[in-house]
Amino acid sequence: MKLLVVAQRKDLKDLITYHLNPIGFEILYYSEPIKVVDSLEDIQPDMVLFNAVDFPRHWKPVLKLLRERLSKEQAVFVVLAKDPSFEEAAKATYLGANGIIDANLPEKQQMQRLEELYRRYGSLKDKRRFHRLIPTAADNLKLVFSHPRTLAIVTGSLVEISIKGASFLPDDPSLTADLRRDDPLRHCTLSVDNDPIAVNARITRNEETIGLQFKSFETGGHHKLFQYIQNRTQRELQTAARSAPRGAEE
Repeated sequence: MKLLVVAQRKDLKDLITYHLNPIGFEILYYSEPIKVVDSLEDIQPDMVLFNAVDFPRHWKPVLKLLRERLSKEQAVFVVLAKDPSFEEAAKATYLGANGIIDANLPEKQQMQRLEELYRRYGSLKDKRRFHRLIPTAADNLKLVFSHPRTLAIVTGSLVEISIKGASFLPDDPSLTADLRRDDPLRHCTLSVDNDPIAVNARITRNEETIGLQFKSFETGGHHKLFQYIQNRTQRELQTAARSAPRGAEE
């Protein structure tokens, strides 16, 4: 699979190579958008990451040219933009972009979003079978559980979550210091968009963060979590639309 990076920043190319090369991507790098236009037909990329922070006006003609040759399912086009506005998101959607990533996000979340977008439109040659989500402030996900022996209520924040488990940072590590691998968590509540779901889980590790494996969900809970993880891009576009100033879509 070919992933084309268009950016002035060579460190962006190095970052993507570090994260995505091990899961099957060949990383190609161009620092001049004009050369991309000349070479696009020969490259036939599976995915393009275009840094609009470096080149705010060039991504649109490159995207238009790509879509004349390849559909959204054949070539994933992602725009990296700083504080992307509703107007910018609308233009990108109209022209056929698969998604926009906010350049202000931490690097790990940027790479996670790239994976998510490719998974949504293509098939990633990855040994990991389950989609993951690294929650941001915009995500409405919470986890609370009872300590299996002391019955203390443990609160904290989700660092990462999939339909199979989660990485959890407790608010008070002293409450969880004695948790051991394979300890069962039979009183665990996962809140997905303010909808509480009863979950049975077990401890897989207890280090700086706590690893949890989800053993079972209440009826319908598995599907609710799966849909929430899958629909991140749609939620982001809806949030951008709600926050746009009146008349911005005109």
